[in-house]
Amino acid sequence: MPDISNVLIINAGGGIGDAIQFLKLFKYLSTNLKVKKIYYFATDLDKHWFENKLKELKPKNVITIKSFPTHYGWNIKDIFYNPNIFKNFKIRKFDLIIDNQTKYRNTLVYKRIPHKYYISPTFNYFFCNPKINVNKEKHIQLRISNYLEKLFQKKLNYNLKYKIKKKYTHLANTILKKNKKYIGFSIKAGHPTRSKEFNIQEIIKVANYFQKKNYIPTFFLEEKYSDEINYLKKKVKGVFFPELVIKKKFRDPALVVALGKKMNFIVTIDNGVMHMLALSNVKMFCFFSKNSNKFKPIGNKINVYDCEKKEDSINNLSHKKIINFIENNI
Repeated sequence: MPDISNVLIINAGGGIGDAIQFLKLFKYLSTNLKVKKIYYFATDLDKHWFENKLKELKPKNVITIKSFPTHYGWNIKDIFYNPNIFKNFKIRKFDLIIDNQTKYRNTLVYKRIPHKYYISPTFNYFFCNPKINVNKEKHIQLRISNYLEKLFQKKLNYNLKYKIKKKYTHLANTILKKNKKYIGFSIKAGHPTRSKEFNIQEIIKVANYFQKKNYIPTFFLEEKYSDEINYLKKKVKGVFFPELVIKKKFRDPALVVALGKKMNFIVTIDNGVMHMLALSNVKMFCFFSKNSNKFKPIGNKINVYDCEKKEDSINNLSHKKIINFIENNI
């Protein structure tokens, strides 16, 4: 395998869930290719997730790029922009650029950045350097790892065990009792205009069903969802909200991962919290409105219900369908 000491990863997605998905790819590159430095650029409106909300989950060898224009690649004029990577990063070229988006105009811009190897799924890997014959995978991470395996003619594996700082593991052990069974729920969509949430009446019935089986229904809801929290308190016996018993300074995605490790299993929609909980490497039942092939978490403990494929609507799913899917796959 060639020596690849630094990698530039370009993420066209701007949400926190989009950023979290790359954590497994970071680890994949570090473990399999022994990459020393991973430079990360996202079109996230300068939110710089790995320097802020996801700081506690960021690997030490990841460097967030802040010197590129905010929407770099999305404007045709960007083709005339020449990033001074030597001035900013003290390197002449990137050993590998991973351009993980599929718009050809963007790709034409990004490919002008000095590099040795270049990966882009655009036009079925047409712009890659080197060009190899590989079938394009829909999944946002697997389409990169499949190319690398074919390029290096070597099986490369994802390490699904994600290590969390001890302070969060200790806090999770304090919050959750060792001799109890917990079922986790994540039910709020990150974007309010997207139709990908359960009918709350049906999810209440699911929670009460498993409560009768001695599980503690544990909802991963931020304090700002006070209406939903108060309603669930009235309707679900023994319901638990970790957010409400944690001091604000400890309310961190790293703690969500640590708490997820303590769940017996998790029921979730497609949202950022789902990707946090997926780092816990516990059994999950993920309900997608669509695009599960592209965004589902990697792992053999992930069970996906794709409403689009089943010609269902997530907000019309009955509690019986949800329960049956869980019990048939548990």
